[in-house]
Amino acid sequence: MRLRLRMLALIIASFFRPRLSLVDENVLSLRVLPSDVDVTRLSSDRYLPLMDLGRINILLRARLFWTLVRNRWIPVARVVTMRYRYPLKMFQRFELRTRVLYWDAEWAWTEHRFDRAGRTTAIGIVKVAFIGPEGVVPLEKILAAAGESHVSPPPSELIAELQRVEERLRALQT
Repeated sequence: MRLRLRMLALIIASFFRPRLSLVDENVLSLRVLPSDVDVTRLSSDRYLPLMDLGRINILLRARLFWTLVRNRWIPVARVVTMRYRYPLKMFQRFELRTRVLYWDAEWAWTEHRFDRAGRTTAIGIVKVAFIGPEGVVPLEKILAAAGESHVSPPPSELIAELQRVEERLRALQT
């Protein structure tokens, strides 16, 4: 329920905030709510939905969200890796910093940093694609729908290593 309220707040706020490019860093100021905690800390199962909000806010601020809805393009996460460092406690404010690190023809890798008081408390990397009625939507088409044309930065060593890990995991599923 809280996620739906946060999503509604993002949609409304997007009408009053300046446009962002798909490649700009997006910052959300959030607070740990009682429904987000198990006992006194932000529950590990709440990080992924919060990261979804970061990616959705990029789409809203790039004025692309409603294009996705019209075309029935749905963002789907395939790979997620998280690193927790410091706990976020009930009612604490924090910033969620989201940015696109790299993309190829079909997949984008996004970084999500949870920052509080000048330090990163957790970081997540997510591999995302857009799925439409005809299958995976090429990212070039997503960029064009946003009126943007960018060349992806080369994959960092971290992204290359995560791609190798994904290949090993995929082999375990066959």
